Amino acid sequence: MHTLKSVTVLFVIIIMLFSCSNLNNKTKNQATKFENQDYNRGMTMIMPASQWREGLPSGNGTIGALVYGSINEECILFNHNELWYGGTTDDIPDMSAELPVVRKLLLEGNYADANNHYRKKLREKGFRANNAMYHPAFDMLITTETERMFEDYSRTLNFETGEVEVKWRDGETHFSRRLFVSIPDNISVMSIKADVKNAVSGDVTLDIHDLNDAILQNGKSFQLPFTYKTIVNDNFIEFHADGSDGGQFGGVVRVITKNGNIKEKGNRIIFENADEVVLIVGFFANEASSVAVPRLKDELNKLSSDYNTLFNKHKTLHSEKFNAMGVSLNPSEKRNTPNEYLLLDAYQNPASTELLEKLFDYGRYLLISSSRAGGYPANLQGIWNGDYRPPWNSLYGINENLQMTYWQGLPGNLKESMMAFYDYFDSHTDEFKYNSKQLWGSDGIYIPPFMSPDSGRLRHTAPHVVYWTDAAGWLASFYYDYYLFTGDEDFLKNRAIPFLKEVAAFYESYIVKDEQGKNMFFPSQSPENQPEDKIIIDPVTGKEKIIKVQINSTITVAISKEVFTNLIESYKVLNIENDEVKRWKKIVSDMPAYQINKDGALKEWLHPDFKDNYEHRHQSHIYPLFPGHEITEESNPELYDASKVAIEKRLRIGLKSQTGWSLAHMANVYARLGDGEKANEALNILARNCLGQNLLPTITIGEKWVLPYP
Repeated sequence: MHTLKSVTVLFVIIIMLFSCSNLNNKTKNQATKFENQDYNRGMTMIMPASQWREGLPSGNGTIGALVYGSINEECILFNHNELWYGGTTDDIPDMSAELPVVRKLLLEGNYADANNHYRKKLREKGFRANNAMYHPAFDMLITTETERMFEDYSRTLNFETGEVEVKWRDGETHFSRRLFVSIPDNISVMSIKADVKNAVSGDVTLDIHDLNDAILQNGKSFQLPFTYKTIVNDNFIEFHADGSDGGQFGGVVRVITKNGNIKEKGNRIIFENADEVVLIVGFFANEASSVAVPRLKDELNKLSSDYNTLFNKHKTLHSEKFNAMGVSLNPSEKRNTPNEYLLLDAYQNPASTELLEKLFDYGRYLLISSSRAGGYPANLQGIWNGDYRPPWNSLYGINENLQMTYWQGLPGNLKESMMAFYDYFDSHTDEFKYNSKQLWGSDGIYIPPFMSPDSGRLRHTAPHVVYWTDAAGWLASFYYDYYLFTGDEDFLKNRAIPFLKEVAAFYESYIVKDEQGKNMFFPSQSPENQPEDKIIIDPVTGKEKIIKVQINSTITVAISKEVFTNLIESYKVLNIENDEVKRWKKIVSDMPAYQINKDGALKEWLHPDFKDNYEHRHQSHIYPLFPGHEITEESNPELYDASKVAIEKRLRIGLKSQTGWSLAHMANVYARLGDGEKANEALNILARNCLGQNLLPTITIGEKWVLPYP
């Protein structure tokens, strides 16, 4: 499992935004508006899902739905982004006196002891904490009566509207189920309809999500902490559950029929001989059900019972976001080929422009559907998850995962989706300051690389976690970029600069000078790699002890330099020149120079004791080239060429060590290098090996398929 690094899996594909724009001369991009086109942008499948990972996603930034698409026994998995469990926090002991100790160990070359020092001391001082795990809300289960073998089956997802539709023919009768998750009303709505009267019969209930998904990575089941019950009352189905970290959660579905009959039976509502059935689902999270359920019933009763009325309110808002920009790789090519055929074609041939265009659109759709102002940022799986113990907890991985998810936000004109990002990190500033003071005795903020949304405190103590001090610095680039993309000087002054200054304050407290007066950053870490010569065999156990603590990681130098440079540029925009600016300019001038190793590759560590290790999927040291902008062919051709060599050296690990995430990252790097052919090759490999039939990237952990992340 650990050969799969921690990185955003669900959103691996969204980065096509960068790479598609540089594919090659054969695929010229056209940015255009799509509102007036006579086609819908989306995807079609001709087989239902067999499990939640194959479902079609809908969402409004808070609530997510995955539609399996079965005919007789349909399942809709619902998620709510505030539902997490198993998290614990603890006061961080004062560790400031340990920083000089670990630095002394590093300078003496005692890397093994330095590697474990903070973890050991934190445990000795009784520190215990864990990040929470993201868990499902519940399932909506629908049984539909059929008379004959179905024909003409399809399930579709419309990226422009957020609507999922399942269609089939039973004899001469055509049926459809349509579902969306409403932005304005914060509900999910489904219509079950036929093209003849009195043809819709079946039943519906709400239940705990499939308990077969309560399994560990070794395949063994485990006991859930939840209690739950389903109650049917007056055309409403109530689902009550307890055991989430915030307390009770659940939902209510209002069942409405046009003509036909309704009756209650056990925990289900049966509908018979209807023209149409409309199911309106409300949700609550971390709220007493005794308060939430009556409130939801009242709210649902006040809503229109007409599907199209509710849908049109939502569609306007969703379409405005999605159509804010777009890419057309081949306007003359059809866009309704089923995914199954697109993937079969990609297995034998280069990925079609139709498939690449869908991936680009899909990425925009996924971010819109799982991130909006006032909510949490998208987690490792966006907002969709059916596992009770998801890989990496579905947490925020801020050593590239979260950043990669949001790379497309500003270039893709998704400013509203970006607000979840800024609002979340701004809201935890006090905890980030607490981390910095307690761990390092430093000013400013320290953001842990692994977080769940309930807390901003450090909760993991592994060396590659605690020694990664640059999460805040990397996030800071998004704050300055917001100004670059929007020209919003109010945001620059009141949000970007305050965040950048907190990060800069940390670095100013943390930096020490070497004998030449250059900045030194240690302890330091290059996610999530380790030097080639720092893998030690324990003489007693015979097990590998990997050294994850380093000195002067290239990415640390690059990110910190970027922070101070962006601050200086921000003050220039606001016409401010003061002692702070002079101090920041001096810090930038004291940065150590990037280095090139004997192979001609950009070095990953700017210290002679750390030898480059090419056997790794991450490319953290390429940060000054991508996603940063410091190294260009024009500004520094020597470092630009060294970056190319560094990338090629990384490829020796072979294809079997790559995932959808790393291939998408590779495509972006090649796009930045202007090598469209290799960018296209990376995308072809991704399409051939890493996509499920619903185009979500997948990886394997043991025998279990999961949505991709590290």
